Amino acid sequence: MDTFTGETHMVLDPFSVNKPNFPSKAAVVIDGGYWRKVVEHLDLKFVDLVALANVLCMPAYRIRAYYFDGKKQHTQSFHDSLQLLDRFEVYLGELVPRDITCPHCEKVITTPVQKRVDVALAVELVHLATTGTTDLIVLIAGDRDFIPAIETAKHAGVIIRLVHGAPKTVSKTMYKLVDEKIEITIDFLKEKGIPYKLRGEAELISKIQSIEVKSEKEKLRIESHVKHMLITVESLLLEMLTRTPKESILLSSLGIELSKREPNWKEKTKIKHLKSLLKLEASKYKLKEQDKQVYISTIKAIPKEDIDSARTFILQVVEKFFQENKSDSISLQQLGSLLSRKNPEWKKKYEVKQLRTALNTLEQDLIISGTKHKIRIKQK
Repeated sequence: MDTFTGETHMVLDPFSVNKPNFPSKAAVVIDGGYWRKVVEHLDLKFVDLVALANVLCMPAYRIRAYYFDGKKQHTQSFHDSLQLLDRFEVYLGELVPRDITCPHCEKVITTPVQKRVDVALAVELVHLATTGTTDLIVLIAGDRDFIPAIETAKHAGVIIRLVHGAPKTVSKTMYKLVDEKIEITIDFLKEKGIPYKLRGEAELISKIQSIEVKSEKEKLRIESHVKHMLITVESLLLEMLTRTPKESILLSSLGIELSKREPNWKEKTKIKHLKSLLKLEASKYKLKEQDKQVYISTIKAIPKEDIDSARTFILQVVEKFFQENKSDSISLQQLGSLLSRKNPEWKKKYEVKQLRTALNTLEQDLIISGTKHKIRIKQK
């Protein structure tokens, strides 16, 4: 019956017939590893997860939130605090070592990765959907490994609402499969009134942007000084590097020279530390700590046309392999052989030192996983 006119209409949505308030019950399932990436990308220091979870479930009532993560020493207090929140459950899986290659220095770094966490998350997702516990599942994740669980949940008649960070962090197949999508951004948090706090210079920029209209001139003045200082720092660093055969200099030396050239730069920009200023253009600089001293160097950027060309070349070879072999995965060794067969001078042509480093430009198109010597590449 129409609430306003009193007329009765035929309702085509089967859920509406059986459950007028559909969806009424919801659960939030969170991949902790993925959530950290979202938080880091937005430069968030704090988010009220209870408020966020409740908003993400609307118009349904949040029954419970499930947080899946690996056991990490530095996140133990965070996990403990989560368990104290209303209707929050935490599942902690084991961590196993995994070798990854740094895209900047190309050194192999051993880092802990989650084990059996994804399986536990998928099992819980299916359980929630098939036991009639919820009408709606809010999933905060980006991995295509959850696709079978999502399909099972949808067949059970449950709505899957995907909550994600930047689109490139989500599997394209999963993105198409889910029923609803919400991208987490700073604007979204502001619009929904969810308490949050930014870290570092993101907080400074936010404060500058939130200055009232009556202080518009002050805001523009600060922004102008910040831009000026970024240009000055880059110019000064290059100047100092040309005077030494080394590829890096002491950050403290750069700070001293900067203060000589611009004595009042901190007061003008409202930035207290040089490191904080450098964070605004983190893609240009590399900081390295050695013998309790911090050194700074520039990151040599590859021209965009070269990056795009190398990316296109590799992607074409991969796609051709998948088509001809009716396979959805290829090893790093296989790919290396195919690329060299296609063009023996491809690394020289595109100025690529290592294939593993070049693959970083394809993360939005392919899924790259495994250890240093056993990398496998799959289509998204």
